[in-house]
Amino acid sequence: MTIPIYGIGTINVTKNDIFYVITFDYFDENKEYYNLIKKEMQKKNEEERLKTEMQKQINGEKTIINGNYVFPVVKYSKIGVKIPKISYVTFYIEIPIKLADGKNTYENIYDETTAEYDYSVTWVLPKCGKFIKIDSPGNHEFENNYAFLYVSKGTKISGYESIVFEIKDKCI
Repeated sequence: MTIPIYGIGTINVTKNDIFYVITFDYFDENKEYYNLIKKEMQKKNEEERLKTEMQKQINGEKTIINGNYVFPVVKYSKIGVKIPKISYVTFYIEIPIKLADGKNTYENIYDETTAEYDYSVTWVLPKCGKFIKIDSPGNHEFENNYAFLYVSKGTKISGYESIVFEIKDKCI
């Protein structure tokens, strides 16, 4: 059985898309993924299963850009191993978007929960972008086109987050 121990995500915003790369680290006492990566067909089947499960989870959320619902798509999931008992799964997710010239708002609405493990998320805007306001669980800081969010295990998560940023149309 694998137990999640840490999550890290990078979210890149471009003119027409948001790209997520999210990695979950797992304590894998029985070396399930370590043994699985040697079996190509079984590994691919597990990656497809994980991709489908993540898509189901995302489909249960509401993602809104500038008041319009958008639909994140899980493109890939990949399994790897750091050391035999520490494995990871990385998800590659895309959202087609249409940014406004100037202020933009990303909102995500999901079930209230409690963080089961520590995680961090880095948002990256084009160089000319800047963050204005972040309403998200845990701690965060931002400067110019980078934002850093940190959530500790045990943090109560309200089920709503909002990221407000500005990008001028002529800069991208």
